[in-house]
Amino acid sequence: MDDLRVHALEGVMLCIPEGYEKLLKIHSSSTEESQVYVISPVHEGPLCLSGLLESAKKKDEILWSSLEQSQLAWLDLSSKLNIRDEIVSSLIRKGFEDMEDILRSVWLLEDISESTLKYFASLTSYYLALIASAYFNSNGITASLIAADKAVRQKSFTRGATFIYGDLIQPKIKVLSHEGESEYTACLCAVNAGGALTFWNNRSLLCTARKKDIPSAKVIERLSFAEATELSFFGAPIVHPHYFIPAQSQGIPIELKFWGDITSKGTIITDKKSVQDRRFPIKAFSVMRDISIINIEGAGMSGIPGISSRLFTALRREGISVILISQASSEYSICFAVPSSQVTMAAACARYEFESELNNHQIGSISAVSNMAILAAVGDVMSGQIGVSGKFFSALAKAGVNISAIAQGSSERNISAVIRECDSLKALSQVHASFFLSAQTMSVGVFGPGNIGGTFLNQIASEKERLQDQFGLDIRIRAIASSSRMLLSEEGIDLSKWRELFEVASQEYDLNKFLAHVGSEYYPHSVLVDCTTSNELASMYSRFLEKFHVITPNKKAATGSYSYYKEMFETCKRTGKRFLYETTVGAGLPVINTLNDLIQTGDEVKKIEGMLSGTLSWLFNRYDGTVPFSQLVLQAKEMGYTEPDPRDDLSGMDVARKTVILAREIGLDVELENLNITSLVPDKLKDASKEEFLSRLSEMDDEIYTKYKEAKDRGEVIRYVGRVDNGKCSVSLESFGANHPFASASGTDNVITFVTSRYVESQPLVIKGPGAGREVTAGGVFADLLRLAIYIGAGIL
Repeated sequence: MDDLRVHALEGVMLCIPEGYEKLLKIHSSSTEESQVYVISPVHEGPLCLSGLLESAKKKDEILWSSLEQSQLAWLDLSSKLNIRDEIVSSLIRKGFEDMEDILRSVWLLEDISESTLKYFASLTSYYLALIASAYFNSNGITASLIAADKAVRQKSFTRGATFIYGDLIQPKIKVLSHEGESEYTACLCAVNAGGALTFWNNRSLLCTARKKDIPSAKVIERLSFAEATELSFFGAPIVHPHYFIPAQSQGIPIELKFWGDITSKGTIITDKKSVQDRRFPIKAFSVMRDISIINIEGAGMSGIPGISSRLFTALRREGISVILISQASSEYSICFAVPSSQVTMAAACARYEFESELNNHQIGSISAVSNMAILAAVGDVMSGQIGVSGKFFSALAKAGVNISAIAQGSSERNISAVIRECDSLKALSQVHASFFLSAQTMSVGVFGPGNIGGTFLNQIASEKERLQDQFGLDIRIRAIASSSRMLLSEEGIDLSKWRELFEVASQEYDLNKFLAHVGSEYYPHSVLVDCTTSNELASMYSRFLEKFHVITPNKKAATGSYSYYKEMFETCKRTGKRFLYETTVGAGLPVINTLNDLIQTGDEVKKIEGMLSGTLSWLFNRYDGTVPFSQLVLQAKEMGYTEPDPRDDLSGMDVARKTVILAREIGLDVELENLNITSLVPDKLKDASKEEFLSRLSEMDDEIYTKYKEAKDRGEVIRYVGRVDNGKCSVSLESFGANHPFASASGTDNVITFVTSRYVESQPLVIKGPGAGREVTAGGVFADLLRLAIYIGAGIL
């Protein structure tokens, strides 16, 4: 009958008055005229009666006071619902009088029969149904009671509410101790009477992953019976398939709903194969933890019939549940997974069965590994779709998760991977994000919220929502640190007010705590952005790259010793992490990436020349001999173009570091201290105090003017450049003709030229643009972060 819906309820849902109020709301909002509620017994809590039997069996004198307290608890529940029907209270009292007689028998016999256990359990179901029926009647809804053994044979039910109670019907193969009692009975009722089905659970909605693990997981709207069977096996909040076989065999849809949120739509299970967007072939992910794997290996196993049969027959005899099986096609090894509680017995069972083969060395070893987990991906649309498995395993690799065993059903509806349990959360987060079920999420920690770092944070704030909406990229700045303070946030700092939060909510800086927070296992990708000039942090990049991606405009690490430089990149190759440092040369200009593109496409780089200092570019672009050079330096200092001590710019060391970075990019083994650097600072002023240097700055003027005048007489300009030519590096003040790309520079422009096999000396590849400024540098750091996002799988076009 189309106007019938059968609900399966857990008894615990109705142990408090609020449960009945919820039930009344459910009934009132339903469109079907007839609503049937199958209520399972109570197996725990103050209303559970089985504890009384245990006390009687042990002859514990507390029994009699417990019996009285239990009766009062049931009567109190009825009273709190304002049920004034004396029949209800009298039936509860009569039931407890009967129980007392049975308990005295158990006391004398010191034994509890199976029928007695069932009777006490069924009484709780009866009391709940009795109270519910009276509550509905008192609220103007016609309600009736019917025992389960009669209800499953009925072809129709009366209008209003019908409550089914008692010893509920079980399938012939009962796979779970208590779960599924009401669901199976409800299925039989719906099959016989032709009604719809709703299963209520007290745990959670059915989502694309467990909400506790992935807060952004979405509710699954529709599921096939086949998919539900797979997910049920891996611990999703669905009863075991044996309990919904009657509905499945008749093609009756089942609605799964969550008692904690009765307004949510929940999930529909049907006999139809899922029809979903093929861009999202995975319906859900699930993790089964506390697993152990046993490996059996030996050359003597290959080609020998019956090895697998003997193994699994032996395990079955001992009642050991095998969760997953993986076997090499060579038959050299078999790997299977069991619950950790059974691993010792399983390993012993296998060794006993193959004792002869072990002694004869036909089997080399039988070993067990604990603390494992199984990550499963389930979806009907996976079948026949190319690349799903590849994407699944690639996602795990990018998250740095090692796979110990793999299994996939012939239906292609399930992919399972055995991984370390400690990696399970990170693995689940990564695969869930990779298949676009949630945003691609990065946990980001920023060192140095100063000019560049602060601007970077502001740029992220302005684009964060767009990136998430358009591309599913979720950039979470979860930590910000200065040299003395740090601000941490579990879900991500509100970047619209990060400065205020840093002022009022920051704590004392602790590097280890900072790293542990950013590297939380919950997030599949952890990123450190170093916007400082710290030597100390730069010296730790190799360590950071064991677990984090690193992005930085700090030149110290890339220009340290060549052995350390190689160590960083070797760590990257081994861990799969990325070290991105585009902004170390040319601020936001695409210098490093362009150079890499040339190299990766087979071009030979012969010479690199560059105006690599925005400060020196500004000085020599402005200098025309009319204003002393020293005055321009002081003017640049006032404008914030130079470092507090201008010698840091005039020494050429900044240009030298950038030159070393470019040289190393093309494979040269170059050390900073071996570079030929022509400093603009006179030798006599190198060791002077900053104050003395500034007061004697004019002593530079004559030499600079002389070089300028000589160049001008030749029709040339002077520029401070770094050069990599024929394997040699130099940094100096030189002159260039009017047609040279350097001659047209203006302001703080950086100009870099590449002479290669493809780009000849007369027409080099030229990159030109602002080489200084917090906006362009921060933008370059942001661009590196987006490059990293593409690498880890974000669909940025």
